[in-house]
Amino acid sequence: MLVSYIRSSSYNNYDYCQQQYFLNYNLGHPTTSGKKAQMGTIVHKVMESLARCKLKLQQHPKGRTLSVNDDALGKITFSPKKLYSDEFVNKLVDDSFNHYSSSDTHTYSDRDYKDCNKWSWMALDYNEGQFDPRNRKIVAPEPHFDIEIKEPWASYNYTLPDGTEMKGNLAIKGTIDLVTEVSDGVIEVVDWKTGKRINWATGEEKTYEKLQTDPQLLLYYYAISSLFPDYDQTIMTIFYIKDGGPFSLCFEKSDRDLFLDMLRTRFYQIKNNKNPKLISQNQSHWKCTKLCDFAKNNWPGTDKTMCQYVHEIVQKDGIDEAIKQCTKEDFSLGYYSA
Repeated sequence: MLVSYIRSSSYNNYDYCQQQYFLNYNLGHPTTSGKKAQMGTIVHKVMESLARCKLKLQQHPKGRTLSVNDDALGKITFSPKKLYSDEFVNKLVDDSFNHYSSSDTHTYSDRDYKDCNKWSWMALDYNEGQFDPRNRKIVAPEPHFDIEIKEPWASYNYTLPDGTEMKGNLAIKGTIDLVTEVSDGVIEVVDWKTGKRINWATGEEKTYEKLQTDPQLLLYYYAISSLFPDYDQTIMTIFYIKDGGPFSLCFEKSDRDLFLDMLRTRFYQIKNNKNPKLISQNQSHWKCTKLCDFAKNNWPGTDKTMCQYVHEIVQKDGIDEAIKQCTKEDFSLGYYSA
């Protein structure tokens, strides 16, 4: 398979299903988010908006009327007093819910709205507002990163099926929910989760011990320590809003080497894989029938699922031919969407 960058979702997706990874990240066929995931996006937008407003207030502490422009919610206007009101939070939930539910294929109910509102307040009220962005010193809300790995093993040189040569170094890309300053020299990354605290590839619960070597947290730590090198210490907090609350871990500089070792292994695993494994040969596994668009939808013009159609081409003609025939039009291998 081809790989020019890795993000936390693609790293984990490869463990979940190699074939799903291949269709998504090599062939460019997107999957549709489930309604629960979209509801998580709604909650994330509330937290992001509060963080952006607090950052604006930090920058203009004497401002009476302030505003931020959001890509989804538009212009958000507030005063310092209004920012800390319950009405302001509820309005953000309303606007976020209306924006994302109106543009989605799923049908939403009053119960769904109430859940989004409840989850938002669960995060904000936890331990008397400990993780409320309004009570934090904001360093960066939703920072993006695109970091080239300048190691000898991280180079690649591919000749694509159309003859185009693609070469460079592996990069890690992603978006982090929130970066805050705890004290001089110490920052804390907060990552909100509205789903279950499990590893979806194995079904195992994510304990503190497992989170110490969690690829997403290590990837984020590597990115943050690269983006903000002036801070001596980084606290990584993954906040499972509905399943256990916050789990905070302190990583050290030696963990950068641990992450690079994990990344190198994953890079070679993907790069050398010429026959992506299926979870189920006939797509009968519940992960296929319930969760995967590629097993639920047919390849256009055929009576075969997208998964099976591509798999048969790989088996018959090889992975290069599958890439040549099945890549989505205008897809770019290095494209990243936040």
